[in-house]
Amino acid sequence: MTVRVCKADGEIVPVVVVQNASVLDLKKALRRHVQLRQARQGGVQHLSWKYIWRTYHLTYAGEKLADDRKKLREYGIRNRDEVSFIKKLRK
Repeated sequence: MTVRVCKADGEIVPVVVVQNASVLDLKKALRRHVQLRQARQGGVQHLSWKYIWRTYHLTYAGEKLADDRKKLREYGIRNRDEVSFIKKLRK
């Protein structure tokens, strides 16, 4: 299935994951997609994914995808649905 990830700058990144993928699988697929694109374009070679996941949430229909072990299907995410990056608020 293809999940479209909407970045903060408005760019939409199509990410392919298996049908019964978890949130962690989606994060890994997004990381792989971004790294391949950077390698092709010759851009920045290193991103701190630890920083990205500490600073941003993935959300779908206003709900944070907080549990990495939970399946995308359990959040109601289907093929060609859109997931967004939302900056975490400070505590």
